[in-house]
Amino acid sequence: MTLVQETIKCPFCKEPINARATICKHCRSDLTALKKNKKSVVARYNTFRTGFLSGILFSLIILILWLVYQYSDK
Repeated sequence: MTLVQETIKCPFCKEPINARATICKHCRSDLTALKKNKKSVVARYNTFRTGFLSGILFSLIILILWLVYQYSDK
């Protein structure tokens, strides 16, 4: 019975290595620091630009709702 190992390319030397490796067997680069630097999905999209665009969208929705209320038949 053979085990199927997932492989990735080393970000430094581009040689195939085990996906769970902590040190590249070819260039001896430390891969643990790279795994710690990966941002989560929330941290990746939690930027000023996202907040600013959300604020603009919210303001437009409020403006549209206010205009509909003002010009609707009472």
